[in-house]
Amino acid sequence: MSKQYSHDEILSLCARLEKIYTPAVADTLDDMGFEHQIMESGFTPIIPDAVVAGPAFTIEIAGTRKSTRMAEYDPKFVAEVLTSVFGNMQKGQVVAIDTNGFYGAAAFGELMSATSKYMGGVRAAVIDGPIRDISRILEIEFPVWARGNLPADSIGRTDLVGVGDPVFCGKVRVSPGDVIFADRDGIVVIPIADVDIEQVVVKAEEIVADERRSRHEIRGGASLLEVYKKYGKL
Repeated sequence: MSKQYSHDEILSLCARLEKIYTPAVADTLDDMGFEHQIMESGFTPIIPDAVVAGPAFTIEIAGTRKSTRMAEYDPKFVAEVLTSVFGNMQKGQVVAIDTNGFYGAAAFGELMSATSKYMGGVRAAVIDGPIRDISRILEIEFPVWARGNLPADSIGRTDLVGVGDPVFCGKVRVSPGDVIFADRDGIVVIPIADVDIEQVVVKAEEIVADERRSRHEIRGGASLLEVYKKYGKL
């Protein structure tokens, strides 16, 4: 069992992750025997230079069996759903949405983004499906990684399956609290129940320092072979 950290300690480690890059973390997890923690390709950040790390807040949806208009929902049911989603968010989290492969509606949009950011204190969102309202999301500078864009509303097309349970996002199992680290290279999930996140951060920082050293020497005219002979790695 890995070492337990407080929420604030996790956020502090996430701040250190944001100073490096996902390939270093991916390589670190590979070296530790966790080779299936990288979400598959196809996720695009709407803010190209965004770099975000935070504990996962998981949501699962699916294509609906029976379409229902918003006016037909019981107000009490709507209130309970909204409370279960936004009332349980914590500062610094990253929303991860599993759509169960349903791409027929936008799984995230302006209202979800604004409420997540300003009510929940959420840092970003990773959506295994399409999103909409991109221009309005950009106005509030809320980073989102998604599988594409689509103007179709989710109401009447999707059902909420669960909140705060393990999900599959980008074909990676994401448990609540796992650290999601995303940048323009992609998305990595650190399984905090299985690894010591501080150890992951330290090793990734070491990789970044080594790569910067090698990069500096190569740009100065050294060959790859010379760098490899000197340090035993690239």
